[in-house]
Amino acid sequence: MPNQLTYQVFELIKSLSKAEKRHFKIYAKRNQAIKSIFFVELFDILDKMPNYDEQKINQKLPELKGNSLSNHKAHLYEQVLISLRLLHHKEIDVRIKELISFADILHKKGLYKQSLLQLEKAKLLAEKNNNNVLKLEIVENEKLIESRYITRSDKNRATSLVEESRKISQTLQNESEWSNLALQLYDYYLKFGHVKNESENKIIKNFFTDNLPKTNVDSFYSKLYKHQSYAWYNYITQNFATCYKHSKEWINLFDDEKQKSEPELYMKGLHNCLSSLFYCDNKERFSQIQNILDVYIRNHFNTFNKNQIVLAFIYQETSNLNLFFLEGKFSEGSIYGNELIQKIENIKIQLDVHRIFMFYYKIACLRFGSKDYKGAIKLLNYIINHPNNHLREDIQCFSRILNLIAHYELGNDELIEHQIKSTYRFLLK
Repeated sequence: MPNQLTYQVFELIKSLSKAEKRHFKIYAKRNQAIKSIFFVELFDILDKMPNYDEQKINQKLPELKGNSLSNHKAHLYEQVLISLRLLHHKEIDVRIKELISFADILHKKGLYKQSLLQLEKAKLLAEKNNNNVLKLEIVENEKLIESRYITRSDKNRATSLVEESRKISQTLQNESEWSNLALQLYDYYLKFGHVKNESENKIIKNFFTDNLPKTNVDSFYSKLYKHQSYAWYNYITQNFATCYKHSKEWINLFDDEKQKSEPELYMKGLHNCLSSLFYCDNKERFSQIQNILDVYIRNHFNTFNKNQIVLAFIYQETSNLNLFFLEGKFSEGSIYGNELIQKIENIKIQLDVHRIFMFYYKIACLRFGSKDYKGAIKLLNYIINHPNNHLREDIQCFSRILNLIAHYELGNDELIEHQIKSTYRFLLK
């Protein structure tokens, strides 16, 4: 089993696009004086490996052993990250941080006015993109310069900076309280899924009302996180009509510009709309929202980064599977699911366990519905036997029950008794 650093560098290299790999080679060779660049050779070896094999590295690079190999892995990891930062420097957040970095360099050289000009450029970009976290950092840097040096700025500069800092801090506090609530509700859902009885419903209701922020909802993100919180609460408590209402208000916050700058949040809102409509059994409206999602992804796909491509895959394929259930097309869905499994295998490194559980469970249900009981059992066993069994207790329970019924349908009488005891023990726990 490779250590953590080895896994990280191998995983990072496997996530690179062709353009990113090409840029790394150009960057590495341009910045190295020596002819034999071990970390570039190491990059090529890892890039060609389907699975990590340290013995093969030792055969190809016998000069690198023990600590020397570990040091080159660490160096390679850092160089790949630097290459990616240089390649993607035009992305807004990266550009703002770059300007802040320029301002810091000029500040240390005693060029205070030039430093403030760089911070002003950064602030304008942060304001345009509603990035209050970076905006507060910029204002704090401006305050630092103004408090220590005579810059001959506007006579009201100090007062305006203090007021600006106070206002941003309050906005961030409001956003933080709502985002904290949304995250805690999401964490509950990942562990337990939907409420299953009145006792659980009371627990989550009390938690929600006790932690409901009493702050002003005055910014884009505070409004967004508020609708996220209400959407998650109603989704967990199976009030899907109200969940749809808040998910719809969530996506209505996005104008064309916001859809371009925050594709992850926009697609997530559409995904939540689709999930709610699926449980409401509203096929007509489901198809309408699904079309909006498909058109959005098609029109913006060329601008997506790797993370956004993976999220688009998750949301599109989840809606595709759900449509088979709404239409009752289990056989067609089972065939589609077989093709989807191969796609999942190709990007498994980018998918979390929860997503894989959900895909496999839905495909297993489609196989069960088409009477492919053996195929259903194979996928259900992945969920049942997975070591990370603290996720989605509801799916863990349903998987075991469905697995038991599938064995019954196959007539596996010799396994039934063991399956009943195993399922019963898990449900009791």
